[in-house]
Amino acid sequence: MIRYCTLSRPSSAGATARGVPKLLAALAVFATAMTGCGDDGPVAPEPPDIESLVFAPELNVDLSQMTLTASGLYVRDLVDGDGPRVGQQIGVRFNYQGWLHDGTAVDKGVYPANQFSPGAFISPFDGEVYYLVGSGETIAAWDLGLDGMRSGGTRQLVVPPRLGFGGTGSADGRVPGNAVMVYVFELLAVEP
Repeated sequence: MIRYCTLSRPSSAGATARGVPKLLAALAVFATAMTGCGDDGPVAPEPPDIESLVFAPELNVDLSQMTLTASGLYVRDLVDGDGPRVGQQIGVRFNYQGWLHDGTAVDKGVYPANQFSPGAFISPFDGEVYYLVGSGETIAAWDLGLDGMRSGGTRQLVVPPRLGFGGTGSADGRVPGNAVMVYVFELLAVEP
């Protein structure tokens, strides 16, 4: 990312005062420019072009086999479910895993067998995963990517930064700014 600085021209009194050559005044302006122009903190990396990324082979990402939605989310059903279909404001329980495009695992939720606790999101006590699709309680990719799945199905998502953790990354630091994520969801049940 290129940063531009606005340099103000020194006043004629300061730049040409007796005993202060114009060269020294020019050097002072240059030195000010080189110190960061009132540095406003670190600059987030530019979002990557997803189609030019090299995904870790173990993620089995093939963009040519995925559907690119209007939101910029890539979706691919790995296993078609045959149960009820998910819609907005529908509760679901599922297992999932999330990776950075280089294969680094950063997010995982495994739902315990034969347990269901509506109203919970991820319980810190037993790891249950329950989510109300469309609630906006997590990254936008979850609301968009779970919608339309059928119970029993498995779906892969490739998530652009703006639908994931954005330019700043996750609060815990596991996901850097402007990271492209890959998620796989295994939909276990639609809320009864």
